[in-house]
Amino acid sequence: MSAAGLQVLIVDDNDMASELLSEFVGLLGHDAKTSATGTEALTACANHRPDVIITDIMLPDYDGYELAARLRQQLGDDIPIIALSGLPKNNQRPEAVAFNHWLEKPVDLSTLEDLLAQVDRKPA
Repeated sequence: MSAAGLQVLIVDDNDMASELLSEFVGLLGHDAKTSATGTEALTACANHRPDVIITDIMLPDYDGYELAARLRQQLGDDIPIIALSGLPKNNQRPEAVAFNHWLEKPVDLSTLEDLLAQVDRKPA
């Protein structure tokens, strides 16, 4: 983590949703990057390891479950992955364990702020 806060990767193919969430994360003092697809997210993570990943479930190339599983393979288990979706969590899917948290849209911003604060306070 940097002195400026967390490096947050937001994965969502809805440009407006990504932009608004990115602005909110920035207002909290964190640095947000966005990716519109799972492929872009995997590439972004290969080039720069984020502190937190927030991903939608419905993406054009992977669903969020598959993306989270691939991110776990690529990055390990120490990076929090937060699902942010209009869909309810499907605990029947084994890939659901790849998520640390599940937030439903529209996101409660205070809940997201609290989650990011918890990650920011963890020792590096």
